[in-house]
Amino acid sequence: MAATRVPVRVADCFLLAMTSFMRRTGQGAHLIASVLELERAPDLPQVHAALVRMVEKHPLLIAHLRRDWRTWLPFWEVAPPADGVSFPLGLWRENGSPGALGDAAQSVGCARARLQAIIGEPLPHGFHARLDIVERRDGSCLAALTWSHLIIDGKGAELVLAEFARLCSGVDVSCEVKEPARPETTWREKVTKTKGAIYHLQNLARNRVRSAGGPKPRRGRGCFQVILLDRAASDLARARVEQTTGALFPLAFFVACAARAHDRVLAGRGNAPDGFVTSVPIQTRKRGAQGPLFHNHVSVLFFGGKRDQLATLESAAAALKQQFSEMMRARLDESFTAVLELMMRLPSWLFMFVVRRQFRGEICSFFMSHTGPFAPEVTAFAGARVTNAYHLPSVSAPPGTGMFFCEHEGRLNITLSWREGALTDAERRLMAAQTLEDLLGEPRLDLVDAGL
Repeated sequence: MAATRVPVRVADCFLLAMTSFMRRTGQGAHLIASVLELERAPDLPQVHAALVRMVEKHPLLIAHLRRDWRTWLPFWEVAPPADGVSFPLGLWRENGSPGALGDAAQSVGCARARLQAIIGEPLPHGFHARLDIVERRDGSCLAALTWSHLIIDGKGAELVLAEFARLCSGVDVSCEVKEPARPETTWREKVTKTKGAIYHLQNLARNRVRSAGGPKPRRGRGCFQVILLDRAASDLARARVEQTTGALFPLAFFVACAARAHDRVLAGRGNAPDGFVTSVPIQTRKRGAQGPLFHNHVSVLFFGGKRDQLATLESAAAALKQQFSEMMRARLDESFTAVLELMMRLPSWLFMFVVRRQFRGEICSFFMSHTGPFAPEVTAFAGARVTNAYHLPSVSAPPGTGMFFCEHEGRLNITLSWREGALTDAERRLMAAQTLEDLLGEPRLDLVDAGL
């Protein structure tokens, strides 16, 4: 069967430019690990069968990226996989673990260190994702789906894990749904639609943007810390959100937490910026909607403001809540998508030059996201109960740091991510302490070094 063309979506083009930028500057690939914590080892025969079926069913996992020589638009060249091609699997066991994964599992000293290494390693040749299962000393396991941001976003990764879980349990339902067609617009209409986003960015650029990593690329490895709040602390954080911004605007609260934590680090260096800017992905796939698993189904909103707005959590959250409402009323998410659509034909190096030029070499002050409940439909994976779940994004420098929030069964998970050299350990502890204090309303020094 001949290869087919699958168009690259608008949001994918930004990730294509970001991936190219990271590789050119020695920062590796733009990879994220989405992790399921399992009560025990999964059933490996179920896993192996699902790995083969996954590639058969979703050949985009092994597609090749091309550009049309006439339009210079990128596309995926998708060909049917050869018989028996299996999704890459790594099996690992901490020294002293029960050994439920069998002799094929390689020994490692620490599960977290193994995850750290996996994110820094290139994916197996020809694949855009891999699965690793790590058995811990207490018999529990981590199932980590490591994926290229070029083909999916965070919510999409959760859908892929849900697909894996279905296949492991023998449920194989069709999920090949055509993407909705984008309305045809003229060049003039596209340019007109970009004006709102361009004016917004110009206003934000009046403040000198600084990031913890600085404007120059860093070659250091990607690092992370995951702070898993218990039920009581999560309930307290949820009450703080509702009191501060209301249950309908949690994003403003979490952006405020991330902005204040980063501001405190920069202020500690004696280099407090005039203001801040952060780009936040906004999911365009409606919850529960049918559609393709892959591609980046996101737009982006740029939040920002003056430093004096960050004086208290309440003032920061109020300003960001108002800004969020104004951006949504002005449909700036659609306007930013229109900007990206006009830039799709640019070579990756020129795309990133345009992105960084507006902030004098920076991309933004920090990355952040709040993805809400993590795949609530995935309660088990190959017979093993899921006890927690979270994302481990690697970030580029600039900006060098990021803060990411999600939930599992009502528990809040916080991932701090940074490029080696962007933060000292004291600054990492300061960032964690400020975030926890804003989330919980009181210092929680007992959690500052959790997850390391």
